[in-house]
Amino acid sequence: MYSFANMLRRAVLVNRHGIATRFEGRQTSWAETLERVQRLASALQRLGIGPGDRVAILAGNSDLYVELLFAIPWAGGVVVPINTRLASEEIAHCLADSGSRLLIVDDGFLRAARQLHALAPELAQLVYAGHAAGAAADCVNLDALLASCGPVADAGRGGTDLFALYYTGGTTGRSRGAMLTHQGMITNTLQWIFEIGVGRDDLLLVVAPMFHLVGGLNAIAAAALGAGLYLMPRFEPRAVLQAIERERVTKAALVPTMINAIVAHPDIAKFDLSSLRRISYGGSPISETLLRRTLEVLPQALLYQVYGQTEGGPNISVLKPEDHRIAADGGSRLGSAGQPIIGTEVVILDKDEAVLAAGEVGEICVRGLTVSPGYWNLPEETAHAQRGGWLHTGDAGYLDADGYLYIVDRIKDMIITGGENVYCQEVENILYAHPAVAECAVFGIPDERWGERVHAVVRLREGCSASEDELIAHCRRHLAPYKCIRSVDFRSEPLPLSGANKILKRDLRAAYWQSRSRAV
Repeated sequence: MYSFANMLRRAVLVNRHGIATRFEGRQTSWAETLERVQRLASALQRLGIGPGDRVAILAGNSDLYVELLFAIPWAGGVVVPINTRLASEEIAHCLADSGSRLLIVDDGFLRAARQLHALAPELAQLVYAGHAAGAAADCVNLDALLASCGPVADAGRGGTDLFALYYTGGTTGRSRGAMLTHQGMITNTLQWIFEIGVGRDDLLLVVAPMFHLVGGLNAIAAAALGAGLYLMPRFEPRAVLQAIERERVTKAALVPTMINAIVAHPDIAKFDLSSLRRISYGGSPISETLLRRTLEVLPQALLYQVYGQTEGGPNISVLKPEDHRIAADGGSRLGSAGQPIIGTEVVILDKDEAVLAAGEVGEICVRGLTVSPGYWNLPEETAHAQRGGWLHTGDAGYLDADGYLYIVDRIKDMIITGGENVYCQEVENILYAHPAVAECAVFGIPDERWGERVHAVVRLREGCSASEDELIAHCRRHLAPYKCIRSVDFRSEPLPLSGANKILKRDLRAAYWQSRSRAV
């Protein structure tokens, strides 16, 4: 039976003394990790956690976070990773909706947790996972509890039992709990390992937040392999470059905003990055301009674009290194999200649920063992998302004749201007090709004549300049007139990001639509 307990036992069997985690000067072997997980599970059971009970985590990346991913199901529970960037009311919604009995917090979120207890009275207990003496007199101190707990046998959860509830929808609406099972999550992890090609000798860097599956799945993959993890509590470009050089990291999981910050760092050439053999990236669209720059700056690293969404398992397709290569004539597949991973079916459906031919744009739909069984306590939304036996991703795209998937936009982010559909990502790719543009977001805003007009919010690179007219003219050189931006707002601060490091268009767009409804 596929289970997280069996995965961890295997890691110990095949690499008992190998380093499982390195974090802030501390390193732990797989045998030590298993012993910690067994005692953590005992502590959770002592606090009343039984089969199917939800346990929420509100914490930064750490070795403890990795251990909790295994200890909670070992105790019989279900993991609820909480996005640390949510507002208190949004976190309270996740806690209340999931019915979480425990909330585990570290030092960074202790004060917020005390406020949350009042907002989410269903919580039976707050558990403090920090190390400051007396800092949490009103919470259960995890270290103190562990001191009196011995190892406990695993609760036998696995197969189609729930492993976790991952709350999604932060960029398009109120969060919903996507259910992921032991079987689905482990199958998707094995698919990912096969496609990316990592092995037991790799050291995987996790700097993307572990409440998101970009970070979390890499931690799970390390356990499946018995490989090593180097964990960082937060992303800072220089610190990442130093870590890769010092620790001899072989594989990194990043999102496009992180890649952009790393390859644009003025001192990148001063660091020895020769150990870095693989970079997987995903979580949001990436421009071809940034990909070409990355291939130039990090020629030794193989690039793997991973497209997916939480409900999909999460991984759906992979663009492999050979498809990142640029042909002599300049042609490439850099605009593609790759081919479906083994064991996952992908089709493009129209609004009538008919399968579209190669090259035709419709909704990307998926099915397979890894697809989420649905949204927690939302049977109607589950039925709508999985109608006809296919998970409807909400992404617009097409498959070419060779089975390569191309994503053109979120369907809900499509602009309809004068009866024409404009896919925002296409316009953003053109803007990112302008040398002065550091960040941009394209969306529709009200227009009396056209219904919506194409608008951009732009942050320029430091020391660079560009006017609204210049950016409009730049778009006109590359796009049909109806697709071109008609107005620009310039920002000096970074654009707002979700916990998964996606630009929050909803937040940017809201000011323009406060008194209007948006037809889509």
